[in-house]
Amino acid sequence: MRKALKMVLCSALLVAALFTFSAFTSAPTGMNPHTAHAASATTMSPSYTCPLPVLYQGGNNPSWAVKLAQQSLNWWSDNSNYHWSETYVFLAVDGIYGPQTKQDVKDFQQWYNATYHLQPYLTVDGIVGAKTWHALGHC
Repeated sequence: MRKALKMVLCSALLVAALFTFSAFTSAPTGMNPHTAHAASATTMSPSYTCPLPVLYQGGNNPSWAVKLAQQSLNWWSDNSNYHWSETYVFLAVDGIYGPQTKQDVKDFQQWYNATYHLQPYLTVDGIVGAKTWHALGHC
């Protein structure tokens, strides 16, 4: 029950943050940000953008964002019929991007690439950037 309540609360906070962020970054009236730049013929893959911060070990990471990533990794492990790594350790949702969080992010990135075979593949680097946030279901 507490876990579900925390997930609902974190989701509500994320939605509020995204709405606040979009109010400051939306395109001027009459401009469609999705068609502002035509894709060239040489474009191989879409670029991902995400209002969530890039997270990495040793970085100045906001604890709320690290907690969101940790909860998401735990959710993927807990609510799936598979585990992406034999070495996956269920993370303490403490907001600290330590070595175990980095390793679990790398394991998730590796599993995601092998499972979905999407282009572009996630870089297996332990960094939660726009593509990894997207794979986790947040952008």
